[in-house]
Amino acid sequence: MVDPGDRAAQTRALFSVPSERLRAPRASVRELDLRGRGDGTSRGITRPGDAAAGRDVSRRSALVLTPRFPWPLDDGGRIAAWQCVRAAASEYETTLVSLVPPGEDRAPIPREFQERGIHVVRVAHRPPAVFSAALDGLIGRWPYTITRYQNPELSRKLRALTAEVRPSFALVNNLHLAPYVDDLNGVPMILREQNLEHLWMDRYARRLGWTPAGLYARIQAKRLRAAESALCQRAALVLAIQEEEAAQLRKLAPGVRVEVLPVGVDLSRFVDPRPVEPPIVLLAGSFAWRPNVDGAIQFLRKGWHRVLARIPAARLRIVGKDLPRSLVTAANKVGADPVGYVETMSEEFARASAFVVPVWVGAGVRVKITEAMAARVPVVATRLAAEGLGLNPGDHYAASDTAEGLGEQVVALLLAPASRAEMAKRGRALAEERWSLESAARIQNGLCATIASG
Repeated sequence: MVDPGDRAAQTRALFSVPSERLRAPRASVRELDLRGRGDGTSRGITRPGDAAAGRDVSRRSALVLTPRFPWPLDDGGRIAAWQCVRAAASEYETTLVSLVPPGEDRAPIPREFQERGIHVVRVAHRPPAVFSAALDGLIGRWPYTITRYQNPELSRKLRALTAEVRPSFALVNNLHLAPYVDDLNGVPMILREQNLEHLWMDRYARRLGWTPAGLYARIQAKRLRAAESALCQRAALVLAIQEEEAAQLRKLAPGVRVEVLPVGVDLSRFVDPRPVEPPIVLLAGSFAWRPNVDGAIQFLRKGWHRVLARIPAARLRIVGKDLPRSLVTAANKVGADPVGYVETMSEEFARASAFVVPVWVGAGVRVKITEAMAARVPVVATRLAAEGLGLNPGDHYAASDTAEGLGEQVVALLLAPASRAEMAKRGRALAEERWSLESAARIQNGLCATIASG
């Protein structure tokens, strides 16, 4: 699973916060001109004066849709979306269209977008109330996780953009936005599947068991499978994030062209490791996603004491946004450090001796594992956490499918500096070979070119 920021809030709301008050959906749009024009021209729409204003009308254009603004790069979903935007902008005059919370559509455009000449359109979006969306997810056109991303203003904006700009293709990130294919005026849709959506929901349902939430999730998994099949068949090209999911998508949508676009990692973001003593074990992720919380708590309760029994001075740092009170309490009980959000992971990785990933629910790939390997930090993870990355247990990471076993694997690494260093070296070499941003951009642009020229 790509760190699921794109669905974290919705699943948390549905399965964890049933008391959210009902509220009517509201949407507005504000286009911001990253080149500082003050003439009121709508962002991303080609007009006769665009060439003089700095827009390169000689280049082919591309439209990229994301369910959230892909900045800052603070979770896997944003990292994967930014990879798509960055790669497209290297070859095409690119317009990014993102849904954002009300108010964020007026925030300054980050420098990284300005430097690449990316045209930014942000559409304010307030998801429908949880219970309304949950009911619609049962009887409406779309499952719950897709329903929460439907926005009439985004439909209007896409119809206007595609009619006037006529992009070579629309690169749509995640199944949540695929229904907007009806608003693209015939522009071919390239669907980027960061996760096989029905698969993670099915796994989550099984984890919940025969509870009311588990029963609802089972219904949603079935509906998601049907929606995923139908929407993939509307795409000119589907880009899976790993080969196993690509194979499943080919079965789900026979006749649809499905290719693999791996996740990209900015290798330059990571500094040389300088692990400290006593050793630090790092556990990081987006804790808005309930399975990340559940996995971390399970490791704290059943695995961390195994480490302390052998290495009493070891420290566990839990880093990531949206730490819930339950996780903070569990961390404090065993002497772990619930750090929460940090601006950059570079220093956290640099000081760590091991990176542990206690995940038992998910799909796609874990971007944080690729980042840890790029940062030369040895990884301890469940096999599901390492799924789709082509890693060999024992060579590229230490594997166990129980919390207790993860603790034992952490101990083994901490007590074997030479083995730890060798695993870190192999991890970095693999990251350079498979996951550099440059490599991912070449793959993406090569695949998109076959649609743009078609």
